Amino acid sequence: MDTENVSLNPIDVVEDVIHAKKWTFSRADDYELVAEISSQWCQYRLYFTWSEQIKAISFTITFDLKFPQNQMVYAHKLLALINEKLWIGHFDITSKNGIPAYRHTVLSLAENEMLHHQLENLVDIAICECEKYYPAFQLVLFENSDPSKALSLSTFDTIGQA
Repeated sequence: MDTENVSLNPIDVVEDVIHAKKWTFSRADDYELVAEISSQWCQYRLYFTWSEQIKAISFTITFDLKFPQNQMVYAHKLLALINEKLWIGHFDITSKNGIPAYRHTVLSLAENEMLHHQLENLVDIAICECEKYYPAFQLVLFENSDPSKALSLSTFDTIGQA
């Protein structure tokens, strides 16, 4: 079937992207998809939700970390430092349970192929950002590191290989 001229539900396009990456996923309904991936640092959960009303896909990646209430000041300082470096999306911490999350919203494009490429790029960029900053979250949470120091330690560039 030629899908270039047929308008699909954008979550169907998300499903194609996730399926091509061979990631585990499930669909709660026509407007939601949840995927799970194992990465270098942790298990990520990816949430995609389509809003027909505003024609946008909300995309969230949650970490397998949880900040207790007594560490929220440091966690929010780290978020501010990270977010000022990002071009796309942002990190936050859910107020309900203290879990770090990467979030971005994509306005839907009329053309399925273009949306497919945009979502592929978005997912790749988001996973890269999560992998890049995950160690900083760990240092603040488990080592009580100063957020500025944790960020600098987790993002310095290495040269060569051991």
